[in-house]
Amino acid sequence: MQNKVFNQYKLHHLVYYKIKDKFKLTAQIVVRLISKVVNSYKLDKKTERRFKLLGGITYDSRILAYRNDFVSIWSCDGRLKIPFVCHNSKYFPYIRGEADLVTKKGKFYLFQTVEVPEESVKDVEEFIGVDFGIINLAVTSDGNSFSGEKINRVRIKTTKFKAKLQRCGSKSAKYHLKKFSGKERRFKQITNHEISKQIVSMALKTRRGIALEDLRGFKPTVRKAQREMFGKWAFRELGDFIKYKSALAGIPVIAVNPKHTSQTCSSCGFVSKSNRKSQSLFSCMSCGETLIADENAARNIGQLAAVVNQPPLISVRAPYFNRSSSGTESPGL
Repeated sequence: MQNKVFNQYKLHHLVYYKIKDKFKLTAQIVVRLISKVVNSYKLDKKTERRFKLLGGITYDSRILAYRNDFVSIWSCDGRLKIPFVCHNSKYFPYIRGEADLVTKKGKFYLFQTVEVPEESVKDVEEFIGVDFGIINLAVTSDGNSFSGEKINRVRIKTTKFKAKLQRCGSKSAKYHLKKFSGKERRFKQITNHEISKQIVSMALKTRRGIALEDLRGFKPTVRKAQREMFGKWAFRELGDFIKYKSALAGIPVIAVNPKHTSQTCSSCGFVSKSNRKSQSLFSCMSCGETLIADENAARNIGQLAAVVNQPPLISVRAPYFNRSSSGTESPGL
C-alpha cells in the first residue's frame, strides 16, 4: 500500500524474498499470499486492507493434493494428511484450478472448483412446462405440484417469527434474526435442490425438455398476506438449479414469456380474465375446460416452448423452366 504497487508481477519482485526469508515460508505459498493481496485491491485501491486471522486462503495443486480418503495440504509445520468428507466423490476426475480453505463455526471447509463436461443437448419435441406460484412453489404441466403442507407451514412460521424479531428491535433480536436468516437460506436452498432434481429426473425419464417462465422484469400482483412468502422465496435460484442440472443431463431448457399464461385456456386457446374463477381454479368460458390454475399455466408454458423450439422454415425456390424450340419445357439448371 505504501509503494502503491498493485500489479502482481511487480509486487512479486518487490516483496517475494523479504516475505520468504522473514517468515520462512515455501515459495508457492508466498506466491499465493501475494496473489490474495493483489486481488483484494482490484475493486478499490484507496482503502488499506486488513486480513482476518482465520481468513480464507487459496491453494493450488502444488500445495494441495487429494488422495483416496485424505487430503495432503501445506501448513507452516509441513505437509498434513487430513481425512475429509466429500459431498460427491464422482467429481474428483473433474477437479480443475484452485481450492479455497475457509473456516466456519470452528470447522474447516475446502471449496474446490470442478469442470464437469455437459452432455450433448438432446433433440426433443415436447416440453414439461413449469409454473412458479404462491400456493405451490412449482407445478408441472403433468399435474405434479411441489410444495406441500410442510413447506407452507415453515414459510408461514418463518414470516411470523421474523416479523416478531423485527418489531422487537433489541440487540438480542438482531442477533437471532441474523442467525435465523442463515437457517432460512439453507432451508430454501435444500428445498430448491430437491424440487429441481425431481423435475429434471422427470424430463430425463420421459425424454422431454423443460420450459420455464422468464421472470426478468416481471412484477407479480399478489395479496398483502402472500407478499412476504412470494417475494422472499428464491424462485430465481430454483430456476438456476433446474438449468444447471439440465445442462449436466443434456436436457434443453427454454424460458418463455409468462404473459397471459394464467388467463389462457390450454385446451382451446381462449384468453380472458374471467377464466380465472379463483386463485387455485381455472375454468374456460369458451370450452368449459376446468383445471387447477397453476397446472393450466404450466401447460401453456410447455406449449409455448414447443413452438419456440420449432426449426425455422426453409424457403424452397421452385425450379424455373426454359422453353425449348420444340415447345416443351425443361427444368433450368
